[in-house]
Amino acid sequence: MSDTMPPVDQDDIEWAYYLWNSLSIGKGRWVLPGVGAYLRTGDKELTLTEIHFDRPFVDELGASVFNKHHWIMVLADNINWTIKEEVIIAFDGEEELLIPDQLIGHVSVCAERCGAVFRVEAAEPSGVYVKISDGLECPCCGKALAIEPDLKGVHVVVDDKGYLLKQERIQEEE
Repeated sequence: MSDTMPPVDQDDIEWAYYLWNSLSIGKGRWVLPGVGAYLRTGDKELTLTEIHFDRPFVDELGASVFNKHHWIMVLADNINWTIKEEVIIAFDGEEELLIPDQLIGHVSVCAERCGAVFRVEAAEPSGVYVKISDGLECPCCGKALAIEPDLKGVHVVVDDKGYLLKQERIQEEE
């Protein structure tokens, strides 16, 4: 666990025990601000079903979404609970991530051949997703109409490794 999160103490353990045990199985929902929503899915089980972020960020204490989620997992271990991850919905700020099931696994490249690769992947707590704009601008090179129309408005994972290698080569040539 990161040094940015405090160690789990007795008050945390008691709080989790009473809160989580009070949630009804299958319907009891608990929202952890800045992380997401957990649903009580079993006798001693919570499942992260929503994520409430579009890309990793660090709060004023230096803790990321992932630090907070991991802290909850450590807390659960202390009271013999299990935390699962089965994200059903994810949000980009206030906007729901658009990741159509029929496009999952789809791979595309920038039409301007800048080296960017776009993949449609299922939402995961550790994922970083970029929304393809209405103008179909490449998030790497910024050229308009550089992305296929099927990806308009879709949240994708951007692999910018090729773009960065190309930029490095251009810098060396100058």
